Order: sequence, then structure tokens, then C-alpha cells
Amino acid sequence: MSLSSVRDNDREEAHVCGAPPWVRDADLSLLTAREREVLFALGDCLSNAAIAGRWFVAELTVKKHVTSVFTKLEISSRAEAAVIATYRKCAVWCPSGH
Repeated sequence: MSLSSVRDNDREEAHVCGAPPWVRDADLSLLTAREREVLFALGDCLSNAAIAGRWFVAELTVKKHVTSVFTKLEISSRAEAAVIATYRKCAVWCPSGH
């Protein structure tokens, strides 16, 4: 496979699902189960306080998980986390589109 066909494939995939490569390529296997839960909570636009209340943990515990998610996925904002979470949820519901 040539480099140009790889690039064409990337463009085609991005067009089909509308997600840029950094979203599609986010490696959730790097995250613990709790970190994945935090990621999806961020995707639901929950605050640290809301997440902590839901799980009966300290807000500082949630903050540490959020920081770990950002580090492992090499992202820097809750918005980026929300985009990744939303894409992954969508991929579960419509796998043929991704």
C-alpha cells in the first residue's frame, strides 16, 4: 500500500465518521476502567463535583483521574475529552459508519 493510498484512506475515514485522526486514534486501552468512566462522564459534560457526587468519592480523586486521562490520551481540555467520548459512544451505536 502506497503512502498516498494511506492518506486517501485517512481522508475517507475522516469524511465517513467526521472525526479527525486524533479522535479516532485515541487509545482508550491506556486508561483504567475508572478513567474510562471519567472520560465518558466528561463526555456527558459533568463537572468534577457532579462526578464525585455520583460515585461518592472526593472531588480531588476525580480531579486526579481527569488529569490522568488527559496525560494518557495526550489531550489538554475537557472539550477534547468530550469529543473523544462522544465519538466512542457513537461508534458503539453505529459501527458501520466508523
